[in-house]
Amino acid sequence: MSTRLVLWDLDLTLLDPAGFGSRMIGPALAEMVGGEPIMDTSFAGRTDRAICTDLLARNGIEPREGHVTRLLRAVAERCETHGHDLLDSGGGPLPGAHEAVGALASVAGVHQGIVTGNMRRTALLKLRLCGFDGLPDPRLGAFGDHHADRADLVRGAIATARTLGLDVSAGTTVVIGDHVHDVRGALDAGAHCVAVATGRVSADELRAAGAHAVLPDLTDVESLLEAISALTPSAVPCPTAPETSTAVRPSQPLGPRSTSGPRSTSGPAAPRDPAAPRDPAAPGEWSCPL
Repeated sequence: MSTRLVLWDLDLTLLDPAGFGSRMIGPALAEMVGGEPIMDTSFAGRTDRAICTDLLARNGIEPREGHVTRLLRAVAERCETHGHDLLDSGGGPLPGAHEAVGALASVAGVHQGIVTGNMRRTALLKLRLCGFDGLPDPRLGAFGDHHADRADLVRGAIATARTLGLDVSAGTTVVIGDHVHDVRGALDAGAHCVAVATGRVSADELRAAGAHAVLPDLTDVESLLEAISALTPSAVPCPTAPETSTAVRPSQPLGPRSTSGPRSTSGPAAPRDPAAPRDPAAPGEWSCPL
């Protein structure tokens, strides 16, 4: 029986990079062109490979594979050297992001991965800086250094998940993103899309692009779970105990993020008696429709 694969975009969906990546590209490109580079290209919603390919061409450098790889590597090295700049510039996890990831992690049959335009090295750096400790699972994902097209990212993530033993398909996959490119990439790959209006694109634009559901942000976890459930009704429902599988399992889920102390790293609560009344104030109690 199929399980659900939820694929998260990163920038302006789970986290605010505060322009971190784009600030690293300019100096790396300047070293290749030997002067002030032309930076006239679109960054929003695109993959790092596509961005670097365009910038090389605009600066008179043939965008063959060796040059693209060299620029990607130089950008990644600068990001790793100046990682503190992301937080110092006001970047960090978006409201509700930790809670949304943690809620989905507590639902058996749901696996969370990554589908991002960021190259793998910078994606993992951003996740670490923003406190996402192993979730979404970087093994279940596709990254912008390997693909220029976002639909290929989604297809690649699904193929990787299947290689790791998960019975998933495009029909049981939901992409969560903030840009029309996220929406179109999901649809072109045959997957579903829940869009969040946390980026530079309005809710109306996301609907017009074909998003199956649009949320203002990630703070309403119940609405997010309901949207995923409505889009993938044939997948595994919420069981009352963890399933046994030889397939890859998510890492320990995150607890709610706190600014006053360390974030909780405790595992999911013990199964609750379905007949018992639900305590809305109890930690870890989600009215899960999945």
